[in-house]
Amino acid sequence: MAFSVRSEEYAPLGSFLLASFTRDQAAIEVRFKKLDTTYLGAFEDQLNIVKKLEGTLVLTEEQKKATAELYAEADVVNKDLNFLSSYFKDAGLPTAAISSLKKNLKRGNIEGALLEMKDLGQYIEANEVALIDEGMDAGFATELEGHKDSMEGLNNLQNSVLNARKQLVDANKADYKKLYGFISNVAEKGKLVFKGTVIEDEYNLTKLVGRMRAPKKGGGAEE
Repeated sequence: MAFSVRSEEYAPLGSFLLASFTRDQAAIEVRFKKLDTTYLGAFEDQLNIVKKLEGTLVLTEEQKKATAELYAEADVVNKDLNFLSSYFKDAGLPTAAISSLKKNLKRGNIEGALLEMKDLGQYIEANEVALIDEGMDAGFATELEGHKDSMEGLNNLQNSVLNARKQLVDANKADYKKLYGFISNVAEKGKLVFKGTVIEDEYNLTKLVGRMRAPKKGGGAEE
């Protein structure tokens, strides 16, 4: 495959496929005898094992809010940078650093963005007089520093969630691997049986995962 399935996507992806397979099992079995009702039951059992494992990954309300707050704040910074870029241009200053920071914010590369925010803040301070003359608020560098500190804290909290999930997956690799075996097999066989029909997409892992991957944050900011 040209993509990889993330650990947090195994259970929802398995659920999508199981629903289609449950409906289409008899038709698939005509072509692939091993994909019988017993196989269907084994697939469902394995999916339930992984769901039960993930049910032990209880996140605090603070952790649940961290990601949403992090990317909401990244959006605020991204929009403010549009004005800063204009001030830079009017002051005859290069805007490459701003463009790079905006790209990292939009892509969700928070670690990279935090480093760039620090460097940009220092450059703003060094050229503050010229930028204020063009309309920049005198406290912009301080505001940017505040955003950086806030985002750093939220990012650390988010990483603690990701680390907890990684530990869960690492400790139960065999169960995740077994579930993915069912997922990939059913998807492969289902695509063959329903090739050229509207049902085929329900067994296309690339398309299923694409639908599951909603943007991490709103896309309202300009590039």
